[in-house]
Amino acid sequence: MNKIIEDYVLQEKVGQGQYGNVYKAENRKTKGVYAVKVMNVEKFKHTPKLSEFTNNEIAILSKINNPNIIKFVEMLRTANNYYLVY
Repeated sequence: MNKIIEDYVLQEKVGQGQYGNVYKAENRKTKGVYAVKVMNVEKFKHTPKLSEFTNNEIAILSKINNPNIIKFVEMLRTANNYYLVY
């Protein structure tokens, strides 16, 4: 795929779910490897509770600091998609 979103280069798809796809990504500055969940903005318009679910996910994962649990890093937005970086 190799799509660039700000500092991240999205690579191969590693999973998918009901609301989006997850890609392996590399930070261009730090060379760190991340998972990026890509969710189409239109999904939020058609599923009213999706904003609430997403905000809850971000709030909970931002508070947890455990090496066995994925950590939320940041959220990016373009005109068409939300990008949740883990």
